Amino acid sequence: MTSEQADAERPDLHHPWPLPADAFCGRGAELTALRKDFADASAGTPRLVLLEGPGGIGKTALLRRFLDSLTDPCVLHASGEENESALPCGVLAQLVGQSPVPVPETLAELVSRVPRSLHANLPPLAAGFGLLDLLGEAQGKGPVVLVVDDAHWADPESLNALTFALRRLRHDRVLAVVALRDPQVPELPEGLRRLLTDPRTRRLALTGLSPDELAALSDRLGVARLPHSASLRLHGHTHGNPLHARALLDQVPPDVLLDVTTPLPAPRSYAMLVLAGLAGCGTAAQRLVQAVSVLGLSCRLHTAARLARVPQPLLALERAVKAGLLREAPAGSSAPEIAFPHPLVQAAVYQDIGPAQRAALHTRAAELVADEYSRLRHRVLAATGPDEDLAAALAECARREAATGQWAVAGTHLRHASRVATSAAERDRLAVEAVEALLLDGRVQEAAELATGLTESADPALRGYVRGYVTRVQGRTQAAWTLLVDAWESVDRERDPSLAARAAEQLSYAAVMCGQAAVAARWAERAQRLSTAQGPSRMLRFNHLIALGLSGRAKEGIALAEDLPDPMIVPLKSIDLLLARGQLRLWSDDLRGARQDLLGAVANCRTTTVPLRLLSASGLAQTLHRLGEWDEALIHAESAASIADDADQSWLMPVTHGVAAQILAARGAWDRAAEHLRTAAEVPGGAETPVAYAYGVCARGHLADARGEPWDVVEALRPLLAFAEQDGVNEPGVVDWQPLLVDALTKVGELDEAEAVLGPFEERARARGRHSALAAAARVRGNLLAARRETQRAQAAYARAQDHAAQVPLPFEQARVALDHGSFLRRIGRRSLAIAQLQAAHTTMSRLGALPHQALCERELTACGRAAPARGADEQPHDGAGDGVEGTLTPQELAVARLAARGLTNRQIATALALSVKTIEYHLGHTYAKLGISSRIGLVRRLGPPDGPESSSPSVG
Repeated sequence: MTSEQADAERPDLHHPWPLPADAFCGRGAELTALRKDFADASAGTPRLVLLEGPGGIGKTALLRRFLDSLTDPCVLHASGEENESALPCGVLAQLVGQSPVPVPETLAELVSRVPRSLHANLPPLAAGFGLLDLLGEAQGKGPVVLVVDDAHWADPESLNALTFALRRLRHDRVLAVVALRDPQVPELPEGLRRLLTDPRTRRLALTGLSPDELAALSDRLGVARLPHSASLRLHGHTHGNPLHARALLDQVPPDVLLDVTTPLPAPRSYAMLVLAGLAGCGTAAQRLVQAVSVLGLSCRLHTAARLARVPQPLLALERAVKAGLLREAPAGSSAPEIAFPHPLVQAAVYQDIGPAQRAALHTRAAELVADEYSRLRHRVLAATGPDEDLAAALAECARREAATGQWAVAGTHLRHASRVATSAAERDRLAVEAVEALLLDGRVQEAAELATGLTESADPALRGYVRGYVTRVQGRTQAAWTLLVDAWESVDRERDPSLAARAAEQLSYAAVMCGQAAVAARWAERAQRLSTAQGPSRMLRFNHLIALGLSGRAKEGIALAEDLPDPMIVPLKSIDLLLARGQLRLWSDDLRGARQDLLGAVANCRTTTVPLRLLSASGLAQTLHRLGEWDEALIHAESAASIADDADQSWLMPVTHGVAAQILAARGAWDRAAEHLRTAAEVPGGAETPVAYAYGVCARGHLADARGEPWDVVEALRPLLAFAEQDGVNEPGVVDWQPLLVDALTKVGELDEAEAVLGPFEERARARGRHSALAAAARVRGNLLAARRETQRAQAAYARAQDHAAQVPLPFEQARVALDHGSFLRRIGRRSLAIAQLQAAHTTMSRLGALPHQALCERELTACGRAAPARGADEQPHDGAGDGVEGTLTPQELAVARLAARGLTNRQIATALALSVKTIEYHLGHTYAKLGISSRIGLVRRLGPPDGPESSSPSVG
């Protein structure tokens, strides 16, 4: 039982047994805390409150009293319902229905066709963006109070959208209150659980009312005020639970309550109370209420009357309303609508209907409802065994939804279709389709259970494929490879080319994750020859191009996507190609082209799959990091990491968290970097997925390097030597861990091992013509030769490093070359030349906010007898943005301003940075005020043209 069973609800959520408006006691400290958080939210600091406690403890009553104390609040209220937890976007539909402002188009489309279904052409993240937009628009009416009650019963899609939106509130006037029994309930998404248990979230844990508060409650309910002895007995009997206490105060005669020698009865269950009220309504009203319970929480009166076969529905409705079992919709509805006052009333009535009567009612309901989703739902609930027609209808609907990326609905329909299929082969085939949809919807455990349920009599190719797919997503790549190869070898490619193509596609993904890029490219090409249609994941073309890039064929991959239009107007169906081209350009040192492609992908991938969005943001972060735009890079990196967490994309977490950790390590933000690394290390699979694994351990190496701990660098990176035969891990321009390891080995005196690592990397870099990799290789070659006291060869290596670094806009690498070269020159006594190199390096490190390396520059300059340049008053700490206009703005303001100057709309900027439109408006307003401008034209003038010259280190003679 929940608090809503006991507590009077807000005016639109009436309690089935109306209580006096002032029947509320205690909770003073909790009300004070809520009011303080609302005041903070009103001032522009969003707040999140977790309201927890067992059923019946008074959570909803507290919320009602708090909301009643506010003056004209803008409230968005929704509650979960046990019987509707599987209906996608049910809670979102409630929020949309209460919106005081026009609902954003994406969210309206999501819930408009069928309430609490997912029939719009939008992927899972669109719901989160839509809720974020709704909260932004609603703030135009004043501070917003977002309440989600009984969150443990809310549907997963709504909870994921809620998590996405809450994590991205920055300067929004929003107070969010999430009420549930316990944040550890398994129904809660892990991302939301972390958010609710974060130290910054206020947690209000409700306990029972005290004896004195129970006495006051008895008085306010119209019962004679209980003396202390009676209230103490009531407290001991109910533990202060308001639901049980109210039930007894309502049911037990006053003389029994006052007579402490008479035992109190146990509180009757809520269902019994509901059914007792139903029994006194008369036959017609009973049939009407039962019909409504079959149709859902609410419905049109004429539909319920037809289903109940009640000739005079108004009289029956009147009886049900008087009994507190139904309520009428607010005046103004186009047709009379009725609803249960609370979901638990509906549940009590529905569960009391016998199986035969319930099936008959659902069968008739399927003939009465107009929309396909509801019709299929009723047919499923009425089914008593295999039904060929129903299975076909469910499968057809599911495939339409899958074609638009609506995996939640597709997965649910396909599971139902599999259960009612008439043949074993059809049942297995539909179950496999359901697994594919469930995996793309992020329901990995559910998919794994369904895949495991396939019997040994199932087609071996089908069984091996689906189990291999699940195993790959779980990170067990070697086991997945074995299963998928068996599936490929046993499938009849002529009779079932679709299954063969899907198996080849999964083998391509597994090969990339294993670091076998050339093998992955061949599997992708096989899949494309077998079927021209995109597979379930919609990433086959992307994977093909990535595999080409990781195997040294980046130019070939870029050529396959050369006909795309301008990146900002690429159609959604081609976002995968745009993203792949941008990634290949990044690895090929075309950083400007990579930035254009990846910015276009990020700005326009709001309605693509979660993996494509993550990879877009992470790729853009890596590009901006290399270009020296570290503030923006960090924003995109942490955005990608947070989305990976929210969407349970564990296979990408080492990449997203590794990229963020590397940027933070270079800034000296070691604690934050370590936190990202801990998350990356928790992902199962580890070395079974070498490419993703390399990102994580390379970031750990960068953190140790920034801390000046070369042995820790060696310990972190030596495991990558085991992947010498795997091209994806060793492709220059991708992760480039070898120069980092060589430098650390040189510092600890392991010179021969350093040579063994560096030689093959130099050969690959020369073969690819990658200036970035060649610059890093030449720099550490100079350090290695210096350690061997080969002065002239070391000097030549540093010169080569400067030449290569000058070919690509790589400010940090250019500065590292200057730093290492300057240090070398100081040690051989050429101090004047050393000072020039070190001062140039110091200037760039200061601008980037690379504090650890800036400190190295200062120590070297001091050793040269030259004081380091004094830090200017406008110089920022490690998380600052530099000098000039950049030094005037915060990192977030600068990121927003640069995107605005490139012509992105506020909504596109919000998509790119995964923030609310309100936050973008806030940052632009502050930016205009700080810079003394009034339009985006002013931004272009102050920040320069979008494609202007790239910043780099000052040249050194």
